[in-house]
Amino acid sequence: MTERAETKPKRGLLLTGGGAKGAFQIGALKYIIGESVRDYDIVSGFSVGALTGAMVAQGDFELLHEVWAGIQSIRDIFGGNLRFYKGFLTMKPLRKIVEKLLDAEKLRSSGKRFFYFTVDLQNGLLVERDETSEPLTDWLLASATIPGVFQPVEIDGRQYVDGGVMATNPLSPLIREGAEEIDIITCRPVSDWKIEERVETLVEVAIRSLELIQAELVRVDIEKCRLINSTLEKWSGVKDNASFVDEYFLRRAERKSEFPLKEYRRVKLNIIEPPSEMPGVLEFDNKKINRAIEAGYEKAAKTFSLAQ
Repeated sequence: MTERAETKPKRGLLLTGGGAKGAFQIGALKYIIGESVRDYDIVSGFSVGALTGAMVAQGDFELLHEVWAGIQSIRDIFGGNLRFYKGFLTMKPLRKIVEKLLDAEKLRSSGKRFFYFTVDLQNGLLVERDETSEPLTDWLLASATIPGVFQPVEIDGRQYVDGGVMATNPLSPLIREGAEEIDIITCRPVSDWKIEERVETLVEVAIRSLELIQAELVRVDIEKCRLINSTLEKWSGVKDNASFVDEYFLRRAERKSEFPLKEYRRVKLNIIEPPSEMPGVLEFDNKKINRAIEAGYEKAAKTFSLAQ
């Protein structure tokens, strides 16, 4: 390993949830991985972001891009459920896609860490899983199981649903694992959640409610990270402008175990968010999917060209 590789800052990727809106993430990653050639040491996601994140960490993003670009309708992803009282749709077609694309051994030997979330309905707890979890396909599908739309995924006698229900600290595994720069690709705008159309059906209300929960949880975690960054920068400024004597006492204070900033460090955030006119969560229409992919590609190109 070269000295440069040893000292290269760790880079993380967070992918949020949003069903068909995940096409925007596919477009953004097409630019980031294919054109910008950015690589990630740690990947984290929930809902559709968990499914996409697995393929990014596995190193087979191009295979996933081909699947997304070829989607014709919702029938390619979901099926009807005769026991509709347990869920209006089934994930049978999606399960077949995941089983075809996912290579657990390749993922685990990639050298990348991969984390994702689901919610235990019995314990009422957010559950964090990683690339070593078994059964891997079931855990990934559990992370993308929208409550009320799909039947909960049962693993070892417990029921699990979409991680976006309680993903209160989605950045935490990335920061915990040492990421110094994090790319966040959302499926909806971070701060503007307004829509013009009315929500009428039970499914539409359930999906819209989950969207708002996810958006707020991600926004709060981003703002918390920004606040920590700002506080650390101010503290650094205080030290830089301190006299020799004052600086001695400031550094001495930093060494104390009770120093409030001791466990924090600055993390650079790059946020790539879509325009508001994205497909609906279950709107797997070929034209809309590919327009969203194009929008993601263009937004990522603009984001990273400006950053250079």
